[in-house]
Amino acid sequence: MKKWTITLATGALAFALSACGQTAEPKEDPITGEKEEVVVKSDLTAAEVMEKANAASEAQQSMHSEMIMKQTMDVNGETHEINSTIDMDMILEPLAMRQTMNMQMDGEEMAIEQFMTEDGFFMKDPESGKWMKFPQEMYEQITGQMADAQNAAVDFTIYEQFADDFTFEQTNDEYVLALKGSGEKFSSLMKEILEQNMPAGMEEDQLDAISQMNVESIDIEFTIDKKTFFTKDFDMDMVMTVEEGDQKVKIDQNIKGTMSKINEIDEIKVPKDILDNAADMDDMMGQ
Repeated sequence: MKKWTITLATGALAFALSACGQTAEPKEDPITGEKEEVVVKSDLTAAEVMEKANAASEAQQSMHSEMIMKQTMDVNGETHEINSTIDMDMILEPLAMRQTMNMQMDGEEMAIEQFMTEDGFFMKDPESGKWMKFPQEMYEQITGQMADAQNAAVDFTIYEQFADDFTFEQTNDEYVLALKGSGEKFSSLMKEILEQNMPAGMEEDQLDAISQMNVESIDIEFTIDKKTFFTKDFDMDMVMTVEEGDQKVKIDQNIKGTMSKINEIDEIKVPKDILDNAADMDDMMGQ
């Protein structure tokens, strides 16, 4: 789930670079159609804003994020609904994370709590309520994947084809970039983003599923703070289908994310009772 979230956020940011020469218009109210009054209007182009946002992200060492994910899956006419919320604190160096995820799937609820620090990777078993510690090699693998996803260089040349697809607006405090699209070029783009950001060691059938994915439509909007150039939030709708043999899966999902407390989180500590009482994962699985 986390990897998927990072992939989407990376894709949303990268999309915006294609609006190379536009300067932001005052944001339009979606209900009244009236444009917001902007006292001090910025003349920066979308590309210039994103360059500054990329530079700001390099100085970003910690953050708090909240995400809401709603997903409907139709598998050969059978519908499944998955709704999730994620509340997370994260520090990049040394990599540390505290995350709580609540998931509802077809009426069943599940809560997952995790800590990841130099003390190890700990997760609360949603069934027993007991904390377990993952093997060191798994901790190293996961932290390595997270670091790679955070630091991966993006080849922005692949987004130039979307230059005419953007809207670029501003308020007194924010820049707003939005993209709506459909068709094969968006499928090709999303496949490339997903393949570049998938974890190492993925099964062959999982990679095949990505290659067969078709993005029917995508709608992204996100905001960047005018003063700090930190990304504040994003809202993404995507409809995609995957066909494999006689099975056809249609996925309709929405992800809303907000980022706050940037560079304000200095430490993430695993509570002492978890350190003292967490069971080894291999031992728990063997019971």
